[in-house]
Amino acid sequence: MAASKSIAKNASKEVRQRRYFTVAEANRALPLVRRIAADVQHVELERRDLVELSHSLDANSIEIREVERQFDKLTHRLFDYMEELNLIGVELKDPTRGLLDFPAVLDGRDILLCWELGEDAIDHWHETHTGYAGRRPVGELVRRTSRRTGR
Repeated sequence: MAASKSIAKNASKEVRQRRYFTVAEANRALPLVRRIAADVQHVELERRDLVELSHSLDANSIEIREVERQFDKLTHRLFDYMEELNLIGVELKDPTRGLLDFPAVLDGRDILLCWELGEDAIDHWHETHTGYAGRRPVGELVRRTSRRTGR
């Protein structure tokens, strides 16, 4: 059975042009993204349950073949959800947590607007190389933009 983390990296076979979001655009996309992220999380938790169950079954049993069939079916469903996110322009980072990144640009460099299932809005961002541990408040982006434009 495939590892969860590698799924997020291999979801799309097609290379698409990267979409960039403003904070407002990312927030407008959240109602749809939130539903897909909840589906992703639910399917991923089901897959993990099947992995746990498989450890208790005989490797040659009929039951293990059924568990593998269910796992494969859930994996295909997970890929479908990930493709939906990809079409929107959102990057899935952790299917268990429902952690997603929205590509954005700050001062001419790529950054990521960060959102996790359970959060009400896009409240954090991070540099592309820092990941979740480098999350910073979105308010910093607004202050930076205001200082540059004089507003």
